[in-house]
Amino acid sequence: MKRLEGELAKMVFVVVPMVLQPLLNFCFLLLVARASSLEVYGSLALCIVLVSIIVGFSDLGLRDYLLSKPAVDSGLSNGENLFFPSSMVYMIMVGMTIAYLEFIGGNNLGTYLLLASLPEAFALGVLQKSLFFHYQKQDRLVRFSSIDAFHRSLPFVLKIGLYWLTGNIVMSVLVGSLVTLISYAFWFSFQCVRIPGFFSQGARPSITLLLIIKRWRSWAPFTISFLSFFLYFGADRILIDAFLGSEALAIFAAAYSFIALGQIVVTAFWSLFMPRISRGSEVFSKRGFLFLAAGMSTVIFVGYQIFATYLFGYIYPESFSEASVILAIMSSFFIFRLINVVFEMHWIAADRYSTFVKMRVGCGVLSVTLNALLIPVYGLLAPALVVVLAEAILLLMILCAEWRWHRALGLLPIDTVVTPE
Repeated sequence: MKRLEGELAKMVFVVVPMVLQPLLNFCFLLLVARASSLEVYGSLALCIVLVSIIVGFSDLGLRDYLLSKPAVDSGLSNGENLFFPSSMVYMIMVGMTIAYLEFIGGNNLGTYLLLASLPEAFALGVLQKSLFFHYQKQDRLVRFSSIDAFHRSLPFVLKIGLYWLTGNIVMSVLVGSLVTLISYAFWFSFQCVRIPGFFSQGARPSITLLLIIKRWRSWAPFTISFLSFFLYFGADRILIDAFLGSEALAIFAAAYSFIALGQIVVTAFWSLFMPRISRGSEVFSKRGFLFLAAGMSTVIFVGYQIFATYLFGYIYPESFSEASVILAIMSSFFIFRLINVVFEMHWIAADRYSTFVKMRVGCGVLSVTLNALLIPVYGLLAPALVVVLAEAILLLMILCAEWRWHRALGLLPIDTVVTPE
C-alpha cells in the first residue's frame, strides 16, 4: 500500500505541472471559440494538428528508444543521438506540412498560423524532448516536469493576453511561439550545452546521423508505433477537415481539447514507469499495474461523462453543442487506453514490441479506412466511435496474444514476463 501511495504521489507531482499548459491552451481555445467564428477556430484547430504532427514525429521515437535498456547497453544513449536527428526530421516535417496546406487542404489563415507556430514546434519537438531525455536519464523527471510547466505555460499566458487585447490571432500565436523558442533555448543552453554530459566529446552531426540511420531497425518500431497511434488519433481531424470543412473540425476539436487533458495522465503514467520497467526495475507486479490502470481508467471515464452531460454547455457557446456528445463518446477510449499502455510497457521489457507494433499498425490502418468511409456518411459521430473501437480491438488482440503465449508455456500467471520464441 505504501509503495502504491508513493508511486501515485510521484504521478501527481508529474501530472499537475503537465496539466497547467493544456489548461492554459484550453483557455486560449475557449477564448477564440467565444470571440471568433467557427471557421477561424477550425483553422486554428488544423494548425494545432499539424504542429502536433511535427512535434510528435520530430524524434522518430528515438527518445523512447535511447532510454531503453538495449540502447543504454550498446552505448547509444547520448544526447547527440537525439538532438541532431530530431533537428533534421523537424525540417523535413515542416516542408511536408507546408506543402499539405498549399496543395491539399487548409486556407490562408491556416498557413499563416502554421508559419507563426514553427518556432514553438522546434522548441517542443527538439529542445524539450532533448531536455526530457537529459533529465530522465538522471531519474529527475519530477524536477523536469516542474520546470517544464513554467516554460510551457508562459507563452500561453501571453497568447491569451494578446488575443484578449487585440483580437489578432496570428500575432498572438507568433509572439507566444517566439517566447517558447527563446525560453527553451536558454534552458537547453544551460543544461545541455554549458554543462558536460549531454553531448559526447567531439560529437559531429554527420557521424551521428549515419550511426542512427544504420541502427534504424532498433528504433523503427518506436516510430511505427507513433505513426499508427497518429493514424487513429490525429489523421481523423485531417480527414474531417478534408470531408466536412473547417467548421466541423472546430466542433470536433472542441471535444478533443478536453480529451487532451486526459491524455496527460497517460503520458505521465508512461513517463514514470516505462524507463524503470525497461531497465528491469521492479515497481509493481504486472497484475498490480493492470488493476491500477483499470481503476484510473474508470475514474477518468466517469469524470468525462459527468462533465459532458452537465457542464460542457456552460463553457462553450451554443454553436459547439454537438461537441458534448462527441466528448461523451470519445472518453470511452480511456477505458482501454491505460490497460493497453501497461501491456505495451511490459512487452517492450520482454522484447515483444515488434508484435505490439504490428497490432497497432493494423488498428491504425483500420481506423483510417473506417473514417474515410464513414465520415462523409455519418459526420462527426464516425471518428468518435472509430477511435474507441480501434483501441478496444487493440486490447482484444493483446489479450489473445497473452493467452496464446501463456498457454504455450503451461498457463503461466499474468505476472510472469514471457518472451516468445
